[in-house]
Amino acid sequence: MTIWCPDLSMASGPIYLAVADAIEADIRSGALAVGERLPPQRELAYQLGVTLGTVTRAYREAERRRLLRGETGRGTYVAPEEMDVSPLIPREDRSSDLDLARNFAYPHLNPDLSKGLARLARTPGIDRLNGFVPSEGLASHRETGASLFDLFHLTADPSNIALTCGAQHGIQVLLQALFRPGDGVAVDEFTYPSILNSAPHLGLKLVPIPLMQATSGEFLGMDPAALAEAARSQDVKGVFLMPNMHNPTTHTMTLAEREAIVAVAREFGLKIIEDDPYTPFVETKLPALGALAPELTASIASISKLISPGSRIGFVHVPREYGNSVRNLIGESTWMASPITAELISGWVRDGTLKRTLAEKRKANAIRYELASAVLGTSRLQGAADKVFAWLGLPVGVDPGVVEANLAHQGVAALSSRYFQVSDRGVKPYMRVTFGSIVGEIEFRRALELLDWARTSDPGERFRASPVG
Repeated sequence: MTIWCPDLSMASGPIYLAVADAIEADIRSGALAVGERLPPQRELAYQLGVTLGTVTRAYREAERRRLLRGETGRGTYVAPEEMDVSPLIPREDRSSDLDLARNFAYPHLNPDLSKGLARLARTPGIDRLNGFVPSEGLASHRETGASLFDLFHLTADPSNIALTCGAQHGIQVLLQALFRPGDGVAVDEFTYPSILNSAPHLGLKLVPIPLMQATSGEFLGMDPAALAEAARSQDVKGVFLMPNMHNPTTHTMTLAEREAIVAVAREFGLKIIEDDPYTPFVETKLPALGALAPELTASIASISKLISPGSRIGFVHVPREYGNSVRNLIGESTWMASPITAELISGWVRDGTLKRTLAEKRKANAIRYELASAVLGTSRLQGAADKVFAWLGLPVGVDPGVVEANLAHQGVAALSSRYFQVSDRGVKPYMRVTFGSIVGEIEFRRALELLDWARTSDPGERFRASPVG
C-alpha cells in the first residue's frame, strides 16, 4: 500500500500546520477516506525529512480539529464526521444497567431534591438569584466554596474563588487561564479521561509521566525525577494531578510524594492544576497541593460526586494573579454558574446535609468494597474501603479490551485501561471498577461475578452464555 505523504513544496509557515492543513484538504477532497489509517508518525517524518516532533504536533493539531482519531495500540485514523458517544456519558434510561464503568458515587443516596427546593423557595430575597451575577459568583456562594475547600484540606480565600459549572468546566477554564497553545502539560500515565480530549482541543500537548510502583506492583504517585526530565526536555509548563484517590489507580499520595512533586514544580516554575473530586471520602488527611504550593497551584472542588451532579456547581481557587483571567473565561464560556443552584448547594452545606450524606455514602462504600474484595480477591485489586472505585489487574495474557467487550455482551458496562491512557501507548492489563452506580446489592454482586468470570475464563469460551445466573 502506498504511504500517504503530502506535498509541502508550496507550504509556508510552520510545517506542522502545513501537514495538518494537508490532512484536512485530503479528507475534504476524498483522498483520505473515513477510517483510513495514516502512516506512523516516525515513518511520515522520515518521508517528509522533518523531525518526529513536527509530525506528532501535526497529528495533534488534526485531532484538535476532530479530523483524526488515535486508537491506542492501533494507530491514527481519519475520524468519522459523527463520533461515537463516549461510554462515560449516561443514557436517559439506565434502569437495566449493570454499571461498573461510570463513577457516579451513589447518586441514589443524594439529598431529597424536593425538600431542598422547598427550602430554597423560602429563602429571603430569592428573586435576586433570577438575574445576572458576577462571573465569579456571588460573595455568599464563594464563602460556601471556602467552606467546601476545608473538606479538601485547603484553607481558601473566598476572594480567590470562582464558581464554575462543575469540575469539568473548571478544568477547561484553568487549562486556558494557566497555559497557552503549544504548552506541554504533564499528566500521570493513567489519568482522568476528559483531559485526554479537552487539552489537545485547546492546543495543549499532554506529556505522560510514569507512576512509581511498589514492590507489590501497586501504583504510587507520579515519578518526580521523570517530571523533572520532562520539564527539561519536552517544554512542560505545568502538571495536572489528582493527589487523593487518583483516578483510576485509587492511590492517595503520601506527604513525601506531594513534597517531591512540589519541589520539582518550584525548580522549573511549573503550574499545578489539582483536581480531587473524591477527597472528602478519603480518611487520610493530608494537605492539598494548594496548601503546600499556593503560589503555583489552582485547585478544584466539586459537589457532583458528593451530593448533586445535577446542580452543575464547582469551585476553583487560584493564585490572585490568575483571577481576572478565570473570571473572563467563565464569562466567555457560560457567563456564570447558576446562582439558583449555587444557593441550593449553599443551603445543604449550611444545614449539615452535606455532612450527613457523606457519612451515609462512606458507610455504603465500605460494604461495596468488602464485597468486591470477596468476589475479585485482593491480590490484584488496588483500592480501599474509603475509595469509591478500584483498579483491577488482569491475569497475564488477558486483553482488557476483550474483557470489556465480553462484559458488554453480558449487559455489564466496564472500562478498560485504554480510556485512561494518553494516545500511542500500549494498552495495559487493567480495568477500573466503580462501586456506586448500581443501586441494588444483588445487581452489584452479579456484575462483579460476571467481571470475575470474564477476566478468568478461557478466551475461546468468553462469548458463550455466562454461568452466572
